[in-house]
Amino acid sequence: MSTTLISACNSNTSTPTGGGSNVSVAKSAAPGNQDLITLSPQAAANAEIKSQPLKEMSYASDIKTTGELKADENHVFHINSMVGGRVTEDKVNLGDLIHQGQTLAVVQNLEVTKLIGEYIHQKHSNEILASQLNSRLDLANKNLERLNKLADEGIAPQKDVLTARNAVDQLTIELKGVKEHDIHLTSETEAMLSAYGKHLRNYDSHKIDSDSPLTAPRAGIIIKKTITLGDVVSTTEPLYVVADLSDIWLDITIYDKDLAQIKIGQAVTFVSDSLPGRKFDGKISYIQPLAGDTRTFLARAVLPNRGLLLKPGMFGNATIHTNRKVTLPYVADNAIQRYGKDVFVFADLGGGKYQKCSIELGERLLDGHLVKSGISSGTSVVNSGGLTLKAEFLRKINGASED
Repeated sequence: MSTTLISACNSNTSTPTGGGSNVSVAKSAAPGNQDLITLSPQAAANAEIKSQPLKEMSYASDIKTTGELKADENHVFHINSMVGGRVTEDKVNLGDLIHQGQTLAVVQNLEVTKLIGEYIHQKHSNEILASQLNSRLDLANKNLERLNKLADEGIAPQKDVLTARNAVDQLTIELKGVKEHDIHLTSETEAMLSAYGKHLRNYDSHKIDSDSPLTAPRAGIIIKKTITLGDVVSTTEPLYVVADLSDIWLDITIYDKDLAQIKIGQAVTFVSDSLPGRKFDGKISYIQPLAGDTRTFLARAVLPNRGLLLKPGMFGNATIHTNRKVTLPYVADNAIQRYGKDVFVFADLGGGKYQKCSIELGERLLDGHLVKSGISSGTSVVNSGGLTLKAEFLRKINGASED
């Protein structure tokens, strides 16, 4: 008998409780074994007990866990103001999708006022100097022309002609320098203003617009914003944090027992609690080398997010497809019995003898479960009349507890 019991069940557990039945029970061949139920032929016939051998089934041993969405830190950027000043316009909100070149805010820029003021002052000074040099050059040219005539007549010495020519050349060089300085002044001022989104062509000497637009260098979604209308901002603090969410990170919780099965490149399916019924697929790109504070590891997958349905902070269920096949016994629902936390089936040993076998259920498939432990494939298991056997088992252990 002992050999038969061992082959039927891999492990035996029982739960003390109470119960009763009016079914006729023959005396057990193993009085010390509470999990063995023996029925008379008549009792077995009345209970309509039927049995069937357990079959094996193969399934993909995927890892099911949880995950949280985060912005891809490789595609997150900060936008600072190029100048300090007061915010006069606030054009976007947290969560907005922005485009490259879009104006996000306008900052009152005293630096622009200073640049334009200095430009106008220097421009005016250059114009006055150029006018003076032109007048002096005109007189110098007339003096050279006069001395050339006198020298031709033998009246003026040649050294006076040379001195007059040098004066003309010197004034010509000075005037060219003023013109070149004016060109450089315009070019440099234009370059400095362009950093603030301004251009010289928009200014005149009567009105200076000091507002500086803050534009987006790239497209993305605003995930953090630190300014409002009227704030005084500096150049050191980021005013916006923007993320390109066309791809998004899925940080997956990995337990130590599953770590050896996780590989770079494995496919992952994510279902968000916020988007029930929608599935999103990606691949693992990173595995954390050290456990975190909770003694769990982290694997990261990249999920395409072209429709931008996925948002940072979403939680959900993640399935990692390991491509590993596992073969286990399969038991149908009509064979499974439960009492408290105990899950069990009755193995048919033949001759009216039935052995209670506690089992650990695995994946649910079709109308039953795979069995991780507790019973072997090929064991004949009761799939009809099991409630009668359960009642006898409870009556038997209840009687034992009262003894």
